[in-house]
Amino acid sequence: MSEHDLRALSAVRLNFTAAPDDVWDPAPVHVDGFHEKVTNAVLAGLKDARKSSGASPVGVLIQGQRGTGKTHLLGWLREQVQAADGYFFLVELLNPAAFWQSTVLSILDGLTRKVKHRQPQLTTLLARLAARAGLDEAATNAVCGKAPLTKPMLDEFVALFRNVEQQAGLTCKDTLRALALYRSGDLAAQDIAHNYLLSQDEDEEGERALWGMKRASKEPKALVRELSWLLSLTGPSVIAIDQIDALVATATKDTTGKDTGTGQTNGDLVLEQVADGLLSLREVTRRTLTVLSALPGSWTVLQDRAVDTLVDRFRDTGYLRTIPSRELGIALVQKRLAVAFKKEKFTPPYPTWPVLATAFEEAQEFTPRQILRRLDKHIEACVESGVISELERFSDDGTVLPPPPPPEERLAAIDERFTKLKQQADVAAALVAATEDTAMPRLLAAGLEAWILEQGEAAKKYSLDQMPTVKPPLHARLRVTLDEATEDEAHWAFRAISSSSPIAVITRIKTACTMSGVAHGVPNRKLFLLRNTEWAGKNGPKVKAALQAYEAAGGRTLPVAEDDLRVLSALSVLIDENPNQLQAWLVARRPTTQVSFLQDALAELSTSPNVESPAPKEDVVSPDDVVVPEPLPSAPHLVLGRAVENGNPVAVELESLRKHTAIFAGSGSGKTVLIRRLVEECALQGVSAIVLDPNNDIARLGDAWPQAPSAWGAGDAEKSAQYLAETDVVIWTPGWETGRPLSFQPLPDFAAVKENKDEFNAAVDAAVATLAPRALVDGTTAKAQQGKAVLKEVLQYFAKHSGYSTLKEFVLVLSEHAGEISQLANAEKLGPAMAETLLAAMVNDPLFGGAGASADPGMLLTPPPGKRARVSVVSMVGLPSDEQRQSFVNQLQMALFAWVKKHPAGDRPLGGLFVMDEAQTLAPSGAMTACTKSTLALASQARKYGLGLVFATQAPKGLHNQIPGNAATQFFGLLNAPAQIAAAQEMAKAKQGSVPDIGKMGTGQFYVAAEEKSFVKTQTPLCLSYHPKSPLTTEEVVERARA
Repeated sequence: MSEHDLRALSAVRLNFTAAPDDVWDPAPVHVDGFHEKVTNAVLAGLKDARKSSGASPVGVLIQGQRGTGKTHLLGWLREQVQAADGYFFLVELLNPAAFWQSTVLSILDGLTRKVKHRQPQLTTLLARLAARAGLDEAATNAVCGKAPLTKPMLDEFVALFRNVEQQAGLTCKDTLRALALYRSGDLAAQDIAHNYLLSQDEDEEGERALWGMKRASKEPKALVRELSWLLSLTGPSVIAIDQIDALVATATKDTTGKDTGTGQTNGDLVLEQVADGLLSLREVTRRTLTVLSALPGSWTVLQDRAVDTLVDRFRDTGYLRTIPSRELGIALVQKRLAVAFKKEKFTPPYPTWPVLATAFEEAQEFTPRQILRRLDKHIEACVESGVISELERFSDDGTVLPPPPPPEERLAAIDERFTKLKQQADVAAALVAATEDTAMPRLLAAGLEAWILEQGEAAKKYSLDQMPTVKPPLHARLRVTLDEATEDEAHWAFRAISSSSPIAVITRIKTACTMSGVAHGVPNRKLFLLRNTEWAGKNGPKVKAALQAYEAAGGRTLPVAEDDLRVLSALSVLIDENPNQLQAWLVARRPTTQVSFLQDALAELSTSPNVESPAPKEDVVSPDDVVVPEPLPSAPHLVLGRAVENGNPVAVELESLRKHTAIFAGSGSGKTVLIRRLVEECALQGVSAIVLDPNNDIARLGDAWPQAPSAWGAGDAEKSAQYLAETDVVIWTPGWETGRPLSFQPLPDFAAVKENKDEFNAAVDAAVATLAPRALVDGTTAKAQQGKAVLKEVLQYFAKHSGYSTLKEFVLVLSEHAGEISQLANAEKLGPAMAETLLAAMVNDPLFGGAGASADPGMLLTPPPGKRARVSVVSMVGLPSDEQRQSFVNQLQMALFAWVKKHPAGDRPLGGLFVMDEAQTLAPSGAMTACTKSTLALASQARKYGLGLVFATQAPKGLHNQIPGNAATQFFGLLNAPAQIAAAQEMAKAKQGSVPDIGKMGTGQFYVAAEEKSFVKTQTPLCLSYHPKSPLTTEEVVERARA
């Protein structure tokens, strides 16, 4: 064996896991003879499309298990279509609810793809349409992007085209203009076309008219129809749909019950959307063959649970199976090796070297991927050991010994080169709107490829999308294989947005959300937007709505430092140069740890370097093997239960509850018992609490057990007696006057915050948030926005100068003096109108500035003489609607915030507890309620004053995403819905923890993540007050309130 042999073998790169984007690469390794029935059916369908004058032929179904060559076959088909003067498009359906938007984006991607030895399909299309119209050479060059395009040239093109294609020319004239603009070298013109083709509004009013286009946008489905019509005039098309299997797998696992308003499960709805899109595609397109690639199980599900007629729209060609013959196995390996050997100018001893002929006797037992994976493992072992051996059987296990460490001088040489490249890097273009679409993808690709290689053996489960095309929706995407059997994947997508145009920002956010799959909650999809400056137009309603939708879907915006980009630039050059021992250097040095935004985005994926397992030891107990219980805190603390694994007590310091608590658990988990025990344990330490009770299952906090329950632990009977004797439990019933009513004035105590500008502004904003919906000025119309501005200005004046404080007094000032106070010209009309509306709200809703005890948080939290603590249970029996509850809670929270700032805990570990059960109804994800702002304000500020918050929810995905981040102590209990289980698992990962069995946990079992401590699976104790199976009735709640 020579050094040349080893170097040639090390150059072999076997891409045995084809990603969707691989279909755009030339396929020099295609082997004729594989799956002939399928290839013949596809070619016959393409022939039918070519011969058709308009209608699209029946589609073709390609079925096969993972690794049988479905994606490779699509790449071969792409070459056949383009060689026959047709067009090819690949639709990756990540979001069934946005089927047509995804299809438009995929067509635009396919039109602008640069394929080796071919011009972009868009150039070909425009040249053919120009020739059909009889356009002269100069104008044709301009239309095809080879010369500057002017409005007169574009007008001439469209006019001549309409002469020869009257119907298409009339219907598709704006789309035709947009395609020409999209191909032009004028970046501004490209943006105009891009917005139009994505069904977005104009960036600047009138910009489309400058190019002869109408202002109105068209729906994505209409654009697919028109694009296909224009394509059909010059050749047949193939639309290939890949990667639907993850969607189908997710849908079949759905157990979330009925989808509101549809009578279907969410899973059924997903399947119907997929099927409807596939059915409609043939009707909407012209001369287009639809090819669907799927696992056999996915197709079976679609047949069984989707529309019956779906099977009639696709020709079933059977299954792709294992390698058909020994000879084809030899051809597969020979072609793959020949490509690498030719580049190295190496002639192997025999064509399949280093695989012996005997290995191919069993080729028919394997799929192509399995053969290539085994070959890759064998080559890796040879290269790492420095000794080339020949592979005798593919069924050998192929154990790879750990590689020897690379020579330090080799690593040092790469270190030096890497440092020099960082210093020389010019990365400014990556953060400039005009150039980010070309510069940033290259840098991200290098960083993600390096990150993958850093993972060592684990790298095989990761893949990276190819570099994107013109105006890409995403700049990079990392894929992680979760389940090979179902082809389920997780995606991490990235998109830089530097534009200063609000419309451009909205367009880029929406398209990124669509193509990443986060827009409609596709599981295991993440999107990270990269931006260093404030969002353009962030205060505008449309930008704000786009950002809120993005964040509600779990999206995050990360800053990008110049040093990050320098590292990525250096890695890009190193990967191109591919010096000897580069991968060993990447594994040893892990340079992507220097890229802060990648570390943040990929934190939950990061793996530690492989460590050799120690040899087994004899079963001898040493002092080091003895598990010593963690000592309980010396400061005041609560024991939350005992660890399931070893029975040790699990405790948190009382003071840590200042940093808030979140409980994520569903029905049957023991969530209510846990809430009650937390309140009881705090009360025993002299900490009073306000507890919201939306379900009548907390109002028994003052009831004794009829007899001691067997589930109590040692000392619980004594604790229960002490709790009941020393705690004053009061039930309040806002809205129910025969109980113990409460009312809160909607205006906070402005006098208490008047001297602090920030706190005063926050109080005004919170009051506006409460009053605007009541005054009917919380909409997005011009009139509503003007009314809201007047309301705010009058509130500011009222708070500072009027000397009044009640709602009735404010309504009077608003009615009589708005015109004098506000800057707006129509304030004199808007003020009285809003005053009348607020007055009507006061009449219709007695709680709104109305009757009942004017509750002071001090009263709710201060025990009477002789008691250590007061527990105020606020029952919601008198507030039947969510809107009423949210408005009341907002007032309570504003009053509580003002009170706690006046009465901070000081040296006490915890001044009070405020408990919100079903917290997702108060501060939901993706929507603003009347109490969202005040909830978030408390979550971020209350800890400074010693007030602890407890947020409990059975829908972690439905809770505002800022709340878990503000909760230092978290409990994860039994959850039932897959979407909520996935959301809780993501939250646990964010705290560097794992909750693998959260869907199967027993009642009272919770993973407890206390501040700066690891996750502990804990059995929590039963509550000290009476808790039967059934909650109280309304009458029983009211009776306790009157007592």
